[in-house]
Amino acid sequence: TEVKFQTFGCGAAVATSSMATELILGKTLEEALEISNKTVAEALNGLPPIKMHCSNLAEQSIKAAIDDYKKKNE
Repeated sequence: TEVKFQTFGCGAAVATSSMATELILGKTLEEALEISNKTVAEALNGLPPIKMHCSNLAEQSIKAAIDDYKKKNE
């Protein structure tokens, strides 16, 4: 299984994207869909409130990538 990301943004955006890829590795699609923005933020030992939107983007990206994968492999 390969997991990768591409992001253009601040350090928090890069960190949350990277952590999301680490959290996904070895999981089924169903397990990966359960990863929330809180899970990502907690894995990073928290984020400043002003940067929590980055963890939301990570969660949304996981869901979008899985949705895209399912559509291409139906």
